[in-house]
Amino acid sequence: MTSRVAIGNKFLLIDLDGTLTDTADLALKPMKDGQVPTDVSQIRIFPEAISFLAEATHLGFNCIVVSDSHPKYVNPIVNEYFKEYCIASFSLADKPNTFKTLAFLQQQGIDITKDVCYVVGDSWLDIELGRGLKVPTVLTNFYEAREVEVRDGIGDYIKNIKSGSTYFACSYSEIVNILQNPLQNLLCIEAKFSNSISIKSRKPRLDDITAGKLTAHRVLARQSQGECDQYHATEKYFEFSRVDRRREILLTMRDAIAAYLDCVLADVSYSWHIFTYVPDKQTTQPANKMGELFNFVAEHFQQKQSNLDCYSIFEWNETVNSSTRKQPTSSDRKKFVEENLNLRGDVDVRDKNVIILDDQYTTGATADVLVKKLRIEGAKSVLFVALFHLITNVSSNRLCPVCSASSLNKLLQLKINKQTGEKFYSCVLPKYGGEGCGYSDSGKLCSVCLSKGTSRYMKVKTNSQTGEKFYSCVSPKYGGEGCGHTESIE
Repeated sequence: MTSRVAIGNKFLLIDLDGTLTDTADLALKPMKDGQVPTDVSQIRIFPEAISFLAEATHLGFNCIVVSDSHPKYVNPIVNEYFKEYCIASFSLADKPNTFKTLAFLQQQGIDITKDVCYVVGDSWLDIELGRGLKVPTVLTNFYEAREVEVRDGIGDYIKNIKSGSTYFACSYSEIVNILQNPLQNLLCIEAKFSNSISIKSRKPRLDDITAGKLTAHRVLARQSQGECDQYHATEKYFEFSRVDRRREILLTMRDAIAAYLDCVLADVSYSWHIFTYVPDKQTTQPANKMGELFNFVAEHFQQKQSNLDCYSIFEWNETVNSSTRKQPTSSDRKKFVEENLNLRGDVDVRDKNVIILDDQYTTGATADVLVKKLRIEGAKSVLFVALFHLITNVSSNRLCPVCSASSLNKLLQLKINKQTGEKFYSCVLPKYGGEGCGYSDSGKLCSVCLSKGTSRYMKVKTNSQTGEKFYSCVSPKYGGEGCGHTESIE
């Protein structure tokens, strides 16, 4: 497809197969791979795809198809059905590849650091591409896959959700609503920290209804590993887990959780009886981390004179000396919770519907065990609500300068200091789960070096006298290769 000049500075990078075209069928793979000629007559487009592109264009978005299929497949389809509304198409065989995507966008005169940009697609490939570009993403769910295709993520619901999209949409009208109201469509905790209001949650796993008993898992924010869009709440997760956390952060989270649960209770499909939480062990710091937040939320329901009973029903063994997070596998986590976290003996849950609040959702091991324990004691439906969903790791598009000098092309990972909340880029050492050399920087370029044509990243340093942190382009005098320029951290 011939590229056209973009109008305005809003861009929609949209996947083809499964997003604009109903082509998840594996029988089409030879065409997608360019092994046989593309017969456009065999390509089914979703009924509302063209009208969606027209509406997105009306909203000021320049639409660009970004597909992992062969150009011999992509271009004929785009030219046949979508050329009126798409300014360009790009075949990215090794999606997600931010290097190639950025180069393509630069060729189109697009600077995503200044322009408004979204990535829309139906699999983890699309979401990780968007996260690598650090732009908001929309995971679509327009079809039901008949079989799982590992590479493209077709049919793998859990993997696609865990990739950590900003938004989730089951229809084109929902995508349009997201483009028109981005803050109001965030997950509810993320919206609250963005000074907006939302009651949206995400299903990290599909609901299970067996014998009329519902088991539902929900997450209210994303804890990002690596690159992501600006809305993820990773910094809030780490602050929530620190001893010096602010009361303000608890109250903000309280308001988001209460708004979401008010919506749950308003749904007459289920009558919820007990609201409880996963307690912290006695050795956890800060002490009673979850209990303090739970009490704030419980006060909300007490003030509303709700019929929901709010109290603690679980307790850890006094002798437990490890944590769920330290268990290496999902089965190990299940075993740890099974052996150490118990339903209190004075609690009656028979024929009750229970809502459980927890801080983090990784694999759902804690949820599975607690649901099992509740069911053994006669509980009916269970809703497990986690504040943060630990999503998959996405490396940056920056090569480690130290490893590159040795011809080892290793990508830096965006990390966050758990104690201070500071972001930094790291070539992660093996002892921290990586394969790198340990190099790190702030991700901020030195303006002085840049003005002289050199791209050199600054480090975060601490003034030994005042404790104040600042950016430094570390000079050779202090073990660096920089010019010595410093800047304050706003």
